[in-house]
Amino acid sequence: MAFDLLIKGGLVVDGTGAAPRAADVGVADGRVAAVGRLDGPAARTIDADGCVVTPGFIDHHTHYDGQVTFDPLCTFSCYNGVTTVVSGNCSLTLAPVREGDETALAGMLAKVEAIPYDVLMGGVPWGWRSLGDYLDSLEGRLGINYGVMVGHSAARRWVMGDASQEREATGEEVEAVRMAVRQALEEGALGVSFDRNPRHAGMDGRLLPANVASLEELYAVAGALRELGAGVIQIGDPMNLELSEGVCERLSEESGRPVTYLSITQSALRPDQWREHLAHVAEVNGRGTARIHPQINPRPGLRYFQMDSAEFFNFMPTWKRIMNGSSADRLAAFADASLRPQLAQEVAEHGDVTALGFSGRWDHVVIVKPALEKNKALAGTTAAELGARRGQSPMDAFLDLTVEEGLKTWFARNQQNNDDEAMAAILNDAHTLIGLSDSGAHVVREGGYGYAVHFLSHWVRDKGIMPLEEGVRRLTSLPADIFGAPGRGRLTPGSKADVLVLDYERLGLDPSEEAYDLPGGAMRLKQVAHGIPWTIVNGETLLEDGAHTGALPGQVARNAWSEARRNGAAG
Repeated sequence: MAFDLLIKGGLVVDGTGAAPRAADVGVADGRVAAVGRLDGPAARTIDADGCVVTPGFIDHHTHYDGQVTFDPLCTFSCYNGVTTVVSGNCSLTLAPVREGDETALAGMLAKVEAIPYDVLMGGVPWGWRSLGDYLDSLEGRLGINYGVMVGHSAARRWVMGDASQEREATGEEVEAVRMAVRQALEEGALGVSFDRNPRHAGMDGRLLPANVASLEELYAVAGALRELGAGVIQIGDPMNLELSEGVCERLSEESGRPVTYLSITQSALRPDQWREHLAHVAEVNGRGTARIHPQINPRPGLRYFQMDSAEFFNFMPTWKRIMNGSSADRLAAFADASLRPQLAQEVAEHGDVTALGFSGRWDHVVIVKPALEKNKALAGTTAAELGARRGQSPMDAFLDLTVEEGLKTWFARNQQNNDDEAMAAILNDAHTLIGLSDSGAHVVREGGYGYAVHFLSHWVRDKGIMPLEEGVRRLTSLPADIFGAPGRGRLTPGSKADVLVLDYERLGLDPSEEAYDLPGGAMRLKQVAHGIPWTIVNGETLLEDGAHTGALPGQVARNAWSEARRNGAAG
């Protein structure tokens, strides 16, 4: 048999969970043609001796809705082994959109996901109305594969206009929203996304349309997926509602489809909650009437901040008053020794009140980037360590550095996902879904592109929490199956040839750095991986030794019902 591409001599981990085996992978017409000992002629041969060959990673929680229109590679995900991304999460999409509503949808995405508004308005070539038009505009212009869910906020705004952010829908309006979601599914949406985070608002401060809707509206809209027998539901921040009212379980029952949601974590504020959460998920899935999958980010729960914008201190009254003042007032207050006892008392009293607030664990506050040259060596030091060095309390050392550097020090708090035993249990659970990179969002504070590389290199290779074949399955065929990406996530004959050749022992992440490459020169954090010599998308080499080949082989990923209709198999 002749091949377009032949990958020779690697250790193949095919994404199904099967044991690794020494084999070759032959590719023809963009698909895996054969796996085994292959000797046919090939237009190109890659020597994978000493390497691990896997399917490309599927990143199911991104916010590339705008960026993909001017950045076909979805950087920097492609440089971290990701060959398929799913966008349209948390009820936010840029379609459907009525003429004149572009600013509203861009404002929601900008505010909630911390993406520069000017980038979305100035860099995105608006002009589509339906989600199908949006997807069609991307055909032939993608470096990696791109799928999107239709956002409930966008569909609700399409039906109700400005009222979508002001009131619950009437019965007729609910039906119209359901039909708008169904149309988007017919056009190729991978599912529908909802949101229940009460802090999520648009640029005007009003709640997202999805958060104004009643739960009964969500259940009615979910029925559109049952009608087609396709699609997935994603919902942002319903964890408390799920544990108390079974919202995700009900959505799965109404739709007949899997539901994935944000999120399950190990938290210093709620040290036993993850156990209760896993037990609940096992009980729900064990009943057999619903499928729910909480998402887990395998990276440490770092949240970067400076003391001019650290909202999680606002749960303590004196801290809140100080944080709401001017920069000059804030500096004066933090320097005032007479206030320090009150600030310390509030940390002690309020540190475990809410998972959104500050834990009081100064050993979880890390100095990431000092502002002054003389303090550069402090990078990586915790506030607790700094206090010990200086003979101070951790809070005093933290505030002294904050004042000294004029509120410009970059810190990170690490209150989540920092316990190895808990993380091993959560990551190994049969029902959790590894991901939650948020790639494309929070661009100046986070660079979660490398979640899969971190998972394989840190948890699987270095910590040994599961076999390699299971680790690869969790990043490839499992999300492909849940999100209904036909033909992806496996290296089996007939599958679409999204392939990674990994130097597994070298696999890891480079340090984050600033990049000023968004439209208008806006800054974002960049992080790329090392140890991925070849990234192949639909049978074409996209990256070689970390450099783009110039190819744009990506495809729009549509749900199975839509794909079948496009191929003439559905009415």
